[in-house]
Amino acid sequence: MKIAKVSDQFKTVWYSPRYNAGDNGTRLVREMGVPLGEFDYPKSLFNTRDCVFAVSDRDALILDYFAGSGTTGHAVIHLNREDGGHRQFILVEQGSYFDTVLLPRLKKVTFTPEWKDGKPKRLATAEEAERSPRIMKVVRLESYEDTLSNLELKRTQEQQGLLDLAAAQGADRLKEQYLLRYLLDVETRGSQSLLNVAAFSDPTAYKLKVKRPGTDESREVNVDLIETFNWLIGLTVQHMAAPQTFSAETERDGEGRLRLKGRLRQEAGGRWWFRTVTGTTPDGRRTLVIWRKRPGGETAEGVEQDNLILDEWFTRQGYSSRDSEFDLIYVNGGNNLENLKAPDDTWKVRLIEEDFFRLMFETEGV
Repeated sequence: MKIAKVSDQFKTVWYSPRYNAGDNGTRLVREMGVPLGEFDYPKSLFNTRDCVFAVSDRDALILDYFAGSGTTGHAVIHLNREDGGHRQFILVEQGSYFDTVLLPRLKKVTFTPEWKDGKPKRLATAEEAERSPRIMKVVRLESYEDTLSNLELKRTQEQQGLLDLAAAQGADRLKEQYLLRYLLDVETRGSQSLLNVAAFSDPTAYKLKVKRPGTDESREVNVDLIETFNWLIGLTVQHMAAPQTFSAETERDGEGRLRLKGRLRQEAGGRWWFRTVTGTTPDGRRTLVIWRKRPGGETAEGVEQDNLILDEWFTRQGYSSRDSEFDLIYVNGGNNLENLKAPDDTWKVRLIEEDFFRLMFETEGV
């Protein structure tokens, strides 16, 4: 290999002691106090470090689809500390050692570069600390097995009886065709893994049953709908606000219209919860995403009350008077925000649920 930078020509065969996987792989990780367990042969840190150095510049994005023990991430951190680069890494791993080896290793090397017997040998220098990662984002993807384990069948006794008939098991494969075509489309509709849009009334409480690796045991975990939607629409996030909660009382006026009684009050533990994300879509549209809890549910009175609070909150934030700031506004749940537009406003309102479902399951052009 030869690279277009100020450096010597790289040799075809690397035989320096620094490439010894025993000393600079296995032993190095064990000195950090990370139990290797089933992952017995991590690569030499310096082997990977030199590979990254040879083929990238100081602002490169390094992608490793088979991250293993995390040597690639460790090497990028090490190299950035050496030369002050701003390389980033994306690591992909499906093995259970992601949680037992890879993640603990990267957390430790981020804290300080040298370890002995599971303890820091020294603290990072001011320069090393400045050149270290500030944050690592962990994204856990739903697996095929998770999808299947979250399917909930809605089948009548009559339907099951027909499928149990001998004729349904015959050469025309009626039962098989039913399972493949109808079951996943109709019987499992509304299952959590196939997007239960009714559960969007509380975006913080969407859950999936996730199987523990190597066992039949499942546990419920929260799904980060906000983060997932950002990925689905390709949003380049500029700001993610902290959640806000509000309380209010409502009443009917003389003509029976719902209105606020007093003012909308921001207070801890309030019934109405809001969180916003702002950013830019791949086609350049400035976007505001509004997530809210809808405690009123789907009853007519509840929807009316939740939308009254949304309108009041939206106006209070000043969004209705800042037309030039956004091109597109997303909100979960049916709403009346379009009614707040001035005649010359150009922003458009979209339902989160509709685009979420479309982007998850649309296959045309894929």
